[in-house]
Parts: sequence; structure tokens; C-alpha cells
Amino acid sequence: MSKSNLFFILLIVAGYAVWKLLDHLALPNTFTILLILLTALCGALWCYHRFVVLPKRARQILRAEKRTGKTLSDEEKNQIEPISEGGEFLASLFPVLAFVLILRSFIFEPFQIPSGSMEPTLRVGDFLLVEKYAYGIKDPVFQNTIIETGKQQRGDIIVFKAPPEPSIDYIKRIVGVPGDRIQYNEADRRITLTYAKDGKECSVDCVTKTFSYSEPQADEEFNIIIGQDRSGKPIYSAEHPLKLIERGDVEHEIHWDPLPPNATYMYQDYVSQQNYITEWVVPEGEYFVMGDNRNHSADSRFWGFVPEKNIVGKASYIWLSLDKKQNEWPTGIRFDRLFSKIH
Repeated sequence: MSKSNLFFILLIVAGYAVWKLLDHLALPNTFTILLILLTALCGALWCYHRFVVLPKRARQILRAEKRTGKTLSDEEKNQIEPISEGGEFLASLFPVLAFVLILRSFIFEPFQIPSGSMEPTLRVGDFLLVEKYAYGIKDPVFQNTIIETGKQQRGDIIVFKAPPEPSIDYIKRIVGVPGDRIQYNEADRRITLTYAKDGKECSVDCVTKTFSYSEPQADEEFNIIIGQDRSGKPIYSAEHPLKLIERGDVEHEIHWDPLPPNATYMYQDYVSQQNYITEWVVPEGEYFVMGDNRNHSADSRFWGFVPEKNIVGKASYIWLSLDKKQNEWPTGIRFDRLFSKIH
């Protein structure tokens, strides 16, 4: 076995071991950490080759040509200070990895919709571009804001590290910002929002808005999931969800089940709850999010608020949409959704 082949095998084994270690620790940025480590390794090799190996090799070749009095062929040059194939290959990856790291860490990050919690706005099989710079430039590991570029707004669709599972990315819509009081009526599924003042809960001269809703209509493009089979594939009922327009801080489509289920017993972090009405007050530096598929979304109602530090970025565009259902293979492409802006 050649040294270069052995080097690659050892590199793969080491990479896999680091991946499993980070996965076991359930860190929120496993892929980014691995990308940084690999970029640093390739960068060190690139610098070593660029500023040490290649200049030394050039000097040795020049001396050999002066000594022999002739120009060496490429084959003869390759015999002088030969460069490791494995090291040279890794060094050549550095510019590409550095570009990907910068792009993914500070500009755009790809995201795939894994479930139906944001239907009908976003569908299973949608591939999104997430603007990493929308709310600030953050360091890629600890996610501390270096430069602030904007603030999260009510109605924004964000990708974030799930508070109950920080190693997993969720996508939801912001309903409340710090200081807002959110009231959710489980009986009629309407939202009432009392707006914050200067980021704090309002107590005097408050502005309160009850969201309005269009007449619900059966959405025959979708079926309601009622469970999963042994392989994990969803089991669909013959019923269709109801589609309607919610008019609050933004206007967008949502889904309701035909019959409103009572899930108030599972709600978390509320300040009051009675007669099917639950209220939350959003703490400073945190956000209240909900899925557009209101009866099939695990969101702030169930596990609490999203810290600002957990926010990855703002979902901006659908660049690809595969015609598929959850945990099933795609059957085509939804061309009408390609390169569409997310609202």
C-alpha cells in the first residue's frame, strides 16, 4: 500500500471518529465545526506547500540545471523533492473549502423541508436558501453576533436550532418578538397579539390586534396525517386540511384541521390558561414561533421560546422543489415553485 493511500485511509478514519464524537456531544454546529477543522488542515498544508515545499523544490531544480547545464524534463523535475500526492490533493482543496465555509457561514446556507409543519407555505421536498446575514454576522461556531445587520420581524420565517434538540434545525414563522403578549384560542384557533413597547411588555396605552381569517376551504392537494406505519412512513386520512388566509402582521396561508383538537394540556411556558385560551409573554432576547400547519406543528406552544442566539437565518428563496411526501422518494419536480420568494 502506498503512503498516499494509507494517508487517505487514516484521514477518513480520523474524520469519522471526530464526526461521531461531535454527534455524541449533540453540538449545535457539528457540520460547521468539521468544515472548519478540514479547512484549517487543508489551509495549513496549502501554506506549507506554497511557502516551504515549492520554493525549496524550485531551488533544487535550479541547482540541478546549473550543475548539468541543461533544462530538466518534467519527469526529471518530479524526481527532485517529490511532493506527497495526498498532501498535494488536500492542499488543492483549500480554496474550495474556504469559499464554501465563508459562503455557508456568513451568506447563505441550504435547508431542506423535512416535514409538513409549514404547509401550505412550504412543502416537503422544498429546498431553501437561508440568509445568514439577515439579522447579523455571527461567528460560525458559538453564534455570537459580530455585526448586527437587522432585527427579526413578526411574520419572518426563520431557521433555528431547536431548543429541545440543539443539533437539529427547525423552521417556523415568528409570531411574537420580545415583550409581546400572545393569546391563542384553542377553540377557534385565532391569535390575539398585544404589542410590546421598546422591547418590554406593555402595561399602559397598549395596542392589541386580533388576527383575521378568510373562510376556510378544503385543500385537496393535501391529506391529514393521522399516524405512521412500522417503517416510519406517514399514514394519511381521507380528510383534507382546511386552507385559509391569516391576516396579522403579514398575510399568508395556513392549514387547520376540520375539527380543532384540544392540545392545551401540552402547552409550555404560558402565563395564563383558561377556557381554551392560553397566553404567553415573550422574554427579552427570545421569540415565539408557530408553524403554518397549525394543528401539526411542534413549536413555541409546546416547547417554549427561541433564543436569539439559536437563530440561523431567514428563509428567503425556494431554489428547488421535489414532488414528494414525507419519508418517501420524489416522483418529480414542482417547476412552479422553483426560484420563488418565500412570504
